[in-house]
Amino acid sequence: MKQHLSSSNFVSGLIFIIISATAFGSAPTFAKLAFDNSITPISLQGYRFLITFVIISIATIVTKQITRPTPAHLPRLLMLAISTGLSSLCYMTSVKHIPVAVASLTFFTFPLVVAPISHLMKIDKLTQIKVLAIMIAFCGLCILLGTTYNLQWIGFSMAFAAGLFVATSFIVSKPLTEDLSPLTMAVFSTGLPCFVFAVSTILSGDLTHPQNISGSVGLVANSICHAIGLTCCYAAIARLGPTRTAVTMNIEPLISVLAAYLVLGQKITILQSLGIIGVVSGIVLMSYTRRD
Repeated sequence: MKQHLSSSNFVSGLIFIIISATAFGSAPTFAKLAFDNSITPISLQGYRFLITFVIISIATIVTKQITRPTPAHLPRLLMLAISTGLSSLCYMTSVKHIPVAVASLTFFTFPLVVAPISHLMKIDKLTQIKVLAIMIAFCGLCILLGTTYNLQWIGFSMAFAAGLFVATSFIVSKPLTEDLSPLTMAVFSTGLPCFVFAVSTILSGDLTHPQNISGSVGLVANSICHAIGLTCCYAAIARLGPTRTAVTMNIEPLISVLAAYLVLGQKITILQSLGIIGVVSGIVLMSYTRRD
């Protein structure tokens, strides 16, 4: 039987997406502050997941949102943790090699991956309108962020890989949201990467620290954004499904552009404004499919 999306789930899902996109969209700018103040990519990930794991664990205990996974959940939770850790490492490191705007554009090819896979796995139906919405939103991103293509291949490759890992996490997380709370999923998806990055940082002798207050603020803010973004993203997937969430998350690069303007002084051009119109148009078009 086809399930209809209720109005309450639609509204709450959009609210969670806005919060998640704002947090995730601000994270690269804060990572840039940390990188500019002598922290290495692996150290950033170590601190990022440690702070995130602590914040989410405390929030889970305080709100009593702990749900016990069964053995059947463990393979998916493991895949979710691996994809979360690798997507974070690849995306944040790509920002060190290429401009944030180009990294964001490359990263956000993942809705084009989520939609067909979700359809094939019968998780979320892919309609013609959804395909059109995805293409319009992605073309808007191309206009918005594609102002320079003088790329370093390592940065471009890592940004694209990060998008693929995020696509994997979207597909894997949907069945888990039916049994586990978003905070419980976030605890598991950050716990393993926290341990792996901490051990890797210590054993490699690559533990570095921000050299000033600006770098420290960037590191802590990046971690807080990660914790909020992950939890709200899982909550949105539970309400809207992976395809609609992935497409609507296209507002995240808009937040990245705004954060870069406010923190780094980057200006928004007329061409980028046209891209914003394209992205918003795709999102609005997707909203009309909420009762598919």
